[in-house]
Amino acid sequence: MPPPRVVTVLVAALAVTVGGCRGAHGRAAAQPPREVLVEVLPRTARVELDGRPLAPGDGAIAAPAAEEEHVLRVSADGFEPEERVLPAESLDGARIATALRPSGFDAAGAIDYDDAAGLAIAATWLAEAGEPRDAIDYAERAIAVDPGVALAHRALGDARAREGDRAAAIAAWAEYLRRAPEAPDAAAVERRMEAARGDVQLR
Repeated sequence: MPPPRVVTVLVAALAVTVGGCRGAHGRAAAQPPREVLVEVLPRTARVELDGRPLAPGDGAIAAPAAEEEHVLRVSADGFEPEERVLPAESLDGARIATALRPSGFDAAGAIDYDDAAGLAIAATWLAEAGEPRDAIDYAERAIAVDPGVALAHRALGDARAREGDRAAAIAAWAEYLRRAPEAPDAAAVERRMEAARGDVQLR
């Protein structure tokens, strides 16, 4: 499965003397750029740092003074935006992970990027709401965090089916039934698998 959307921000460091040493030409040795890992769901989300749009793998920004702050904003169509104010010093080597909450999602509490159960519930809701691409993002992240969460596999199957990828849907549903053979909807999922198998064989 593809990795989640990752934005690596290189925070440019000013040239400073390291350990009191200077280079061969007398210039102060520069510290290497500091990396900040920003992981977001859905993968199509727009990420801005201090009002500057960031693309995957982008980009260098000037390091602010220690007393200044960064503002990280993540937004996507159909999701509630999220904004965080981050102290400048907290960015050095930081990992910032955000899973946006779908608009209209009625489950209580925030969605955590590292909470497999919550992501699986969101993936199920997205699949039922007719947003299979986003549902796949959330389901795959849930499985990456904890493949034992059976609901994530069912949500992935539902989303794949909505996208027309019946073979992938069958595989995900089969994994769901393997992990939750006594689930209340097991018979219904088996019927969907049989119907999907018939479609695959006719192609």
